[in-house]
Amino acid sequence: MVWDDKEVKDGRVKAYSVGWIVIGNYQTLENRAGVYIFADVDHQVKYVGKAGAGRMVEEIQDAIRRDKDRGATLVKALYINSDANALSLENDLKNKYHPPNNLDFAWM
Repeated sequence: MVWDDKEVKDGRVKAYSVGWIVIGNYQTLENRAGVYIFADVDHQVKYVGKAGAGRMVEEIQDAIRRDKDRGATLVKALYINSDANALSLENDLKNKYHPPNNLDFAWM
């Protein structure tokens, strides 16, 4: 499913990376709590993950190590003020987009 930029207007999102970043440049993202999205060049969502406070870069690096970036070339970060809100938004986005690299997630 193609990413909908209206997601950044969700009340839980306090800031976000403007535009998409080439996945190899993920280290330029802010190290804050939030949700990150891997997508291909057509903005088809491939993976949705969350990061706790101060862990955005480390969590993306770990997801890449686990091959969760398969088929993705881009990354976007949505910054959230709390870990609980990040988890909630992550689950909502997984349920909406059904990303193929989140196969371990039980769709509701």
